[in-house]
Amino acid sequence: MTTSNQTERPAATDRQTAEDPHLRRGPRGHPLLPGGYGRSTYYTGAPSPYAICGTGYLVTDDRGRELIDANNNFTALIHGNAHPEIVEAATKALSEGASWGIPNLYEWDLAELLLARLPQLDQVRFANSGTEAVMSAIRIARASTGRERVIVTRGGYHGTSEVALVPGGPGYTRGVTRGVVKDVTTVPLNDIASLREAVEADASGYAAIILDLLPNRAGLLSVSEPFVREARQLATRHGIVLIIDETISLRLGHGGASGECGVSPDLLTTGKLIGGGLPVGAVVGLEALMRETDPTRPGSLPYGGTFSGNPVSMAAGAAALRLYPADEVERLNRLGDAARETLNARVADAGWEVRGRGSLIRAVPVGAEKVDEATQYRLWWESYERGLLGSPANLLSLSTPMDQGAVDDIVERLADAVLATAA
Repeated sequence: MTTSNQTERPAATDRQTAEDPHLRRGPRGHPLLPGGYGRSTYYTGAPSPYAICGTGYLVTDDRGRELIDANNNFTALIHGNAHPEIVEAATKALSEGASWGIPNLYEWDLAELLLARLPQLDQVRFANSGTEAVMSAIRIARASTGRERVIVTRGGYHGTSEVALVPGGPGYTRGVTRGVVKDVTTVPLNDIASLREAVEADASGYAAIILDLLPNRAGLLSVSEPFVREARQLATRHGIVLIIDETISLRLGHGGASGECGVSPDLLTTGKLIGGGLPVGAVVGLEALMRETDPTRPGSLPYGGTFSGNPVSMAAGAAALRLYPADEVERLNRLGDAARETLNARVADAGWEVRGRGSLIRAVPVGAEKVDEATQYRLWWESYERGLLGSPANLLSLSTPMDQGAVDDIVERLADAVLATAA
């Protein structure tokens, strides 16, 4: 299959094809990267392939395989690999200067585009990742309320800061101080009574309620609209800041998933797609809160980051947002909705189901909130052997180069992989 934005692929270098990167060692004999991986989230239970090049919805690895890329760098590549308009925008910005120690005009452009999609909010602060955005949002909430504690939902994923690790449970909190753990209250997903009880037990102690509207760590179960609305009401009643983390879910609506359910946060955090494939994060919020980072105000919070708002990420992100108007959001969501319906019919008898929303898809055993690693890794490799690349947790994300034929191909490959895993 080809797409309108696929271009000629660069040839792999001799070094890329002749040498297994996992075998490379430093001067003291250790792997150059811990375990042989630059990110622990790459791990799939065995030495994994390396990407060599990609274009559109395809990627070629160092084993010579051409794969349908439904990983899309963990949902960040909404327009697939090497989209020519994004490449052009980033290249132009880079040619003018990669980064500066004074403001650049690209920041204003991307901020304006974001606020056009989120008109209920007022101002933007950029960061280098969704993790940094969430960290900043929590600090803003604490500074503005004078409180310290936060509420999160079990299974919510908000990056890798210490507060964000707590809802992952004991496996994630090694190395996190007991003080941080005590400051975080975790409530079950969609349990309104537990949320209400937690807030009312210490209403004056909570700075923020943080919601992930489609938590992949919880098996890609959607947060219900009644739960989100209750969180909004409780936050308003008790002077708590409602933070909705749309680092992933912004792709699900022109105004994000929160816009689709009609609930406005006080602070919204995002990243991934708004960088066009480059490092980015953002806090978008009400002026009454964002003023905490206004350097012209006495006592404001220092807000730095050498590469926050760098022109290359900003230019690529602005191009990515312009290429993702409301009708394209709706098209991808329709493709994803239809794919899940077909997949569920194919895998139901094997005791599996396919969850998600819009352009996000994940196959799991029926009723599972957490899937064991052995099962996750087996499904990843079964998918890989069929030419389908997902995340190690088997989250698949569609990209705009995909048409009906490409999505049908994903459905066939994933269904076969699930059935092989279940056998």
